Amino acid sequence: MRKRALLVNDSRFESLIMKDMLNNLGYDVELADEFDAIYEAEQFEPNIVIVNYIMRKTRGDKLIKDIKSTIPKSKCLLSSSNSIRYDKIEDSVDGIIHTPLSMFTLKDSLKRIGEEEDIIHFVGKDEISAHIKYCPHCASNLSDFNHSITFCPYCGHILKQKASNK
Repeated sequence: MRKRALLVNDSRFESLIMKDMLNNLGYDVELADEFDAIYEAEQFEPNIVIVNYIMRKTRGDKLIKDIKSTIPKSKCLLSSSNSIRYDKIEDSVDGIIHTPLSMFTLKDSLKRIGEEEDIIHFVGKDEISAHIKYCPHCASNLSDFNHSITFCPYCGHILKQKASNK
């Protein structure tokens, strides 16, 4: 069974980017705004909820507190492109994600809240192309990385070695 994530954000563009990243990590993702977030959380029963900090009528940490009262087992992250004073947010927040974020940052944030072991693992080291110099997805130069990497540090694309015909 795949993990489920609920994204609550009034920025459609930011939601779609994060949805794509979470899909690549093996999550089924639903989108909601601040007005239907609690209803969507009750219906979808997500493992993680990522809520934007500043929205039109509420703050994300207040919404997380309400979601946690309904679904206490959900891990809830607050996302923001602005600085957040940790001493000013509700205790129900499990972590903070600063946006825009990379795939590395997202994976690290999920690891910190205990979701790491449940993320679909990318590719084993033996499946990584040792001679790859550019990401086939974003064309970023990867030659500076002197160790094996499983996904592009710039776009998050999984780097798989093509199967050989042996």
